[in-house]
Amino acid sequence: MEAKSSGMCALIVADSSVFICGKALEGEVVTVPGVEGELKDIRSRMRLQISGARIEAPSAKALEKARAAALETGDVAVLSEVDLELLAKTLELSACLATDDYALQNAALHLGLKVETVAQPRIRKIVKRTQRCIGCGRPFEGEECPVCGTPAKKRKGGYK
Repeated sequence: MEAKSSGMCALIVADSSVFICGKALEGEVVTVPGVEGELKDIRSRMRLQISGARIEAPSAKALEKARAAALETGDVAVLSEVDLELLAKTLELSACLATDDYALQNAALHLGLKVETVAQPRIRKIVKRTQRCIGCGRPFEGEECPVCGTPAKKRKGGYK
């Protein structure tokens, strides 16, 4: 499935990359509490403060839906808790998600949410990531293959 263009967004949920890069967003900006902790330098923290962004945690129900979507796409292994909260808040508000994180973009687009990038190109296709054994080639869940014991390797599966 082709990833569609986001267009203009009136309500935007912002990832830390927005404040790190200093991207100016048009519309109302919301972020989650964990983003503040990801901002390590003073300039990024100041950009968050002067942006007027509301800082809100997502509901437990939205977080559950976000985690389920990330499981479906196979992105849950690479998304942080903050990423899942951003996805959940975007879902809860029916907003646009501003992020450069490809796994986060993938899960958001899988949910039918709008995505706006900050400094990197946007993903072109929604993918489902699978985990396959590099030793025997069998798909499996977990850290190592239950058949031969080889460590996990993520790979892109079919396009949605």
